[in-house]
Amino acid sequence: MTIKIQKGIDFLLKKGLILFVLFLLFPECSTFGPRNAQSSLIIVQMTLQKDELLLDELIDPRFQKVTLRKGDFVYEYSENSEHYYYFQNLKEGQYEIYDAVHLLNRGASDFPYGSTKQPSKIDIDFDKKEIESSRLNLEPGTVVFLGTFHVRVTFKFQDEPVITIRQSKTVEEERLALEHLYKNYPRNAWGQKAKARLKFLNSFAP
Repeated sequence: MTIKIQKGIDFLLKKGLILFVLFLLFPECSTFGPRNAQSSLIIVQMTLQKDELLLDELIDPRFQKVTLRKGDFVYEYSENSEHYYYFQNLKEGQYEIYDAVHLLNRGASDFPYGSTKQPSKIDIDFDKKEIESSRLNLEPGTVVFLGTFHVRVTFKFQDEPVITIRQSKTVEEERLALEHLYKNYPRNAWGQKAKARLKFLNSFAP
């Protein structure tokens, strides 16, 4: 009986090891994917440009926090690829941009680069107009592009940085966002939904 139990434990350990290796090799197949046919995905594009070339060269341009809001609920992105942020397994309803944060001290190393006027983070406060224009009605089982937010930061000596935001949402931006998703997750269900949406958009191309 003891030998059988030991064999059973060994089998489970081997099974767990195989699943762990698959998780490392194919992360897109593990947590990034729709829970069911009604689950939806929202794509947000965020770009960051700073007025100091040194900072632009060394600091990771990706935001550490990007959130959407639906009523009283706030949702953080679950996956990102370059300047695209993915909010997955959302239910139908009305969503809008909420906030974003970039931690300036995160980059290629822990060296405290940058000038003495550099703050510790960039906290994006979207105004009412930007929030309202980003608002969309999410349908079940869809992949939707919410839009692009071009953030430019001008640093001021001994003062808060000046943050300007240019918002856009074009068919070409949506097409590029969907192509990026499909290219990086071709076998994933989200990637397949992006491919289907691309086919629909291309059917209207001149």
